[in-house]
Amino acid sequence: MTWWSFIERIVVPTLMWCLLAGGLAGIVFGFALALRSGPTLQFIARMNRWVSTEEALKPLEAPRQVDPARDSPYRRMLGALFIVGGALTIYFLLTRFQVARLIDAKRALGLAIALDATKTIFIVGGAFALLVGALMLFWPQRLTALEERLNRWHSSRRLIAAQERMLTPLEPHVEAHPRAAGWVIVSASLAIALAMAWLLMTRVVH
Repeated sequence: MTWWSFIERIVVPTLMWCLLAGGLAGIVFGFALALRSGPTLQFIARMNRWVSTEEALKPLEAPRQVDPARDSPYRRMLGALFIVGGALTIYFLLTRFQVARLIDAKRALGLAIALDATKTIFIVGGAFALLVGALMLFWPQRLTALEERLNRWHSSRRLIAAQERMLTPLEPHVEAHPRAAGWVIVSASLAIALAMAWLLMTRVVH
């Protein structure tokens, strides 16, 4: 199965079924909002509960030291392992792992590109491991200086702080005009459901 046939046979039908299910759910919700506005608005109010991510991310905000001490003998052993592992990775990927021997690029172009990209990433990672291992063994002072420059703690709370507020720009309009909003939702959902059903039927026929 080629990359394009995978998209055509798996991805596209799955997307159509999801849109069809969403359209049907929208029809039910729209009718409920138009015909039973009071209970539906109460249900929406019960479901709208704000859950902050600050407490969930709090354990991740504590910095943890996992590197061995600068004067630890294990640091040189770890450097030697980095050198050996990086060298073996580069050697086997360049000499033993040939994508052309595994698959036919003409028949599975997407898979070939993915394997080549993965191979390149691992080669670059092996080269980086060689560099870090050499710094650990032969130039520990330079590695220490580099670590001091790179090891800076960045808290995610400042990045998430702007998102820690609930935005409901549409709900006041829906609450003010529930019946009109319900019929609009029914019309849009019905159009989507009919379109997806027609596309799925034409795919089955052909």
